Amino acid sequence: MSSGYRPFRHLAVAVVLLLAGGPAGAAGPPAAKAIVISWDGAGDREVDRLLAEGRLPALAALAARGLAAEWSRSSFPSKTAAAHAALWTGAWAAGNGIPSNEVPLLPPERHTLLERRAGFDSAALTAEPLYVTAARAGRRVVALAATQSVPPGRWLEQLRQEGVPAGRLAVLGGFEQEVAGGTVVDAAAFGPRQRGWTGLPRHLAARTAREATVVLGEETLHLLLFDDPGDPVRGLDSLLVRVGSRDRRRAGAELRLSPRPAGGEPRGWSAPLRVRRGELAGNTFLRLFELAPDGSRVLLYLRRAHALLGTVEPAEMAAYEAACPGFQDSGFAAYQQGALGVPLAAGGDGEAERRVLEIVAFDTGLLAAGSEFVLRAWRPDLMLHYSLLADDAGHAWMGLLDPAAPGHDPALAARLWPFYAGVFERLDGWLGALVAAAPPETVVAVVSDHGLAGVHRLVNVNRILEEAGLLAWDGAGRLDLSRTRAAAPFSDFMVRINGRERPGGIVAPEEREEVLRRAAAALLGASDPEVGGSPVRLVVRPAEGPGFGLAPPLAGELLFDLAPGYYPWLGRADVSVSASPRTTGSGEHGFWPERRDMHAIFYAAGPGIRPGARPGEVRLIDVAPTLARLLGLPVPPQATGRVIEEALAP
Repeated sequence: MSSGYRPFRHLAVAVVLLLAGGPAGAAGPPAAKAIVISWDGAGDREVDRLLAEGRLPALAALAARGLAAEWSRSSFPSKTAAAHAALWTGAWAAGNGIPSNEVPLLPPERHTLLERRAGFDSAALTAEPLYVTAARAGRRVVALAATQSVPPGRWLEQLRQEGVPAGRLAVLGGFEQEVAGGTVVDAAAFGPRQRGWTGLPRHLAARTAREATVVLGEETLHLLLFDDPGDPVRGLDSLLVRVGSRDRRRAGAELRLSPRPAGGEPRGWSAPLRVRRGELAGNTFLRLFELAPDGSRVLLYLRRAHALLGTVEPAEMAAYEAACPGFQDSGFAAYQQGALGVPLAAGGDGEAERRVLEIVAFDTGLLAAGSEFVLRAWRPDLMLHYSLLADDAGHAWMGLLDPAAPGHDPALAARLWPFYAGVFERLDGWLGALVAAAPPETVVAVVSDHGLAGVHRLVNVNRILEEAGLLAWDGAGRLDLSRTRAAAPFSDFMVRINGRERPGGIVAPEEREEVLRRAAAALLGASDPEVGGSPVRLVVRPAEGPGFGLAPPLAGELLFDLAPGYYPWLGRADVSVSASPRTTGSGEHGFWPERRDMHAIFYAAGPGIRPGARPGEVRLIDVAPTLARLLGLPVPPQATGRVIEEALAP
C-alpha cells in the first residue's frame, strides 16, 4: 500500500513570503542565521535561461530581494570536490589541499605516482571550512551532505581540543555508506509462482500469479504479481512484496503496490523499506511504474539506499530519519542504462524522461522534508545542504542540449529541454520550502560549483604520452611505473612526472624539463583524424595558470584544457582520440573556469545584503568570506577570497 508520503509544501507559499519581504528581505537587524544550499552542476548559462523563461520563481524572488552575481568563477579543474572545498574554505586548492575529485597522497617521498584518496574526504582538506569556523565562534551548525565534512571525527576532535562545547557542529552524511544501489526489475525477472507463499487472498490462482526475487544489500525481497478482484483491470494489476520470506508469519515486512504511470509529482511510492548490509542500514522505496495485465511489461524501481551516519544523539537521528526517511537518489543511472524506458534520443515518447523526473521530484521532496525538520527542531545558526540532481541531469543530457556540441539537433534539444528544466523547477521548489521555513533573520544563499558542457569525443591522454615514449603499461593493463616517465594517473586535467623522489620513480631531476617539454609537445601535437584539428587547446605549467597557485606535488607538473566537445580519458586506449561510448554524448566538467559553460552561480538575500546587488564576476573563494561577514564570524583562517562589499547593505 502506498505510504501517502508528501513532504513538499506548496511552492506558492514560499514565493509569496519572499515577495512580501520575509526571510529574504534586507531590512531589519544583521543576519543571525544562514542557509546555504549547493546545486551541484547548476551552470550559470542554463540558470540564466531558466530565469528568463520564468521557470524558477523562488530563485527569481531571491535575486530580486538581494544578490545575483553575474557569474561565479569555478576552480581548475572545475570538479565537485575541488570547487566545494573552495566554497567552504575561501581558498583555492593550493591553500585547501583539494585539487580535484582525487587527491595525491603526500609526501611524494612516501607514495607512488598512483596513490591517492578521495577529495571528498575530510582528511584531505588542509584548510578550515566555514562550518568549523562558525562552530568555534559559538554558532550551532548543521552540515547535511557537505563535502569534506565526513568522516567528522577530525573536526569534532579539533573543536574538543579547543574547548568548544559538544554539539556545536552536527554532521550528517550518507554518500559514503551505500547499502544497495538503485534497481529496476522488469518482466524478464518474473517466473511462475513458487511454493511457500502463505496468507494470500483465496482468489489468487497459481496459474496467473508471477514471482521474482531481488536481493538488496543483505535483504531478499520476494515479489508477487497477481490479479486483485477489487481492481477493475482484468489480469495482473497488483504487486505484493515480502522481505525475507514468502511466509507471511516470517516476513520482516510486507508492502502492496499498484501500477501508476509517471506523473508530475510523486505518487504511488511505497512506505520506506529498511535494508541492511553489514552494520549499515538505510531505506529504499518502491515505485511500480508499469504492469501489463499479461505480465509482458513490468517496470518496478527500487530506490538507492544509503545509511545515514551523523554526530547527533540517537534520538535526534531517529527523529530526523522519521521526517526524512531516505537519502539522495536521482534515478539517472537507471535512465542512462535504458532501464526506465526508451529515451527520447533513442526514439522514445518521453515516458522514460517522465519517470526519471518523478524520481527527481521524490528526491527533492525528501530534501525539503529533511531541511524543514532541521530548521524547526534543531534551529541551527548555519545550515549547509547539497543536491546532486542538476549535475546528474547535466551528465545525462548536456551532450544533447549544448548548442556547441557536434551534431547538435535543435529539434531533439527542444523536446528534451522541458525535462531538464523540470529538474531545476523541483530544486527551486526545495528552495521555496526553505525560504518559507527560515526565521526572518536568515540569509538564504544558493551556490553551485561548476557548469557542464556537451562532450562527444575523448582525448586518450595516456595513449598520447605512450606514443611519445613517456608511458608504458604492464601485462595487466596497469601503468608500469618502472617504464613510465609522465602520466595522467588521475585528476583528469593534469600530467604528473614520475620522479625519482617517489617510490618506483625513474625521472632524474636533470631530466624533468626534457620530459615536460616532450609531454607538452605530444599533447599540443595530438590531432583528431576523424574530425580534424587539435583537441588540446592549452598546456601550461601550474605557475602560468589562472591564479590558483597550484604547484606540484599537489597538482601535476602540466595543466591542460581541451577544445569544446572533447573530454580527457585516462584509461588504456588504442588510439589518441576516439568517439564517446555514448552515442548521445554526455555532459562533463573540469574545463578551464573562464569558459562560459563552466560558470557557476551565487545568489543570496537576507539581512545585510543590499537589494538588487549585481556584482559582476565573483569567485567561489569569495562566498565563505562574504557569508562570514554577514554572520559576524571570523573569516576562515586560510581564506584568500574577498568579501563582496558591493553586495552588502550600508
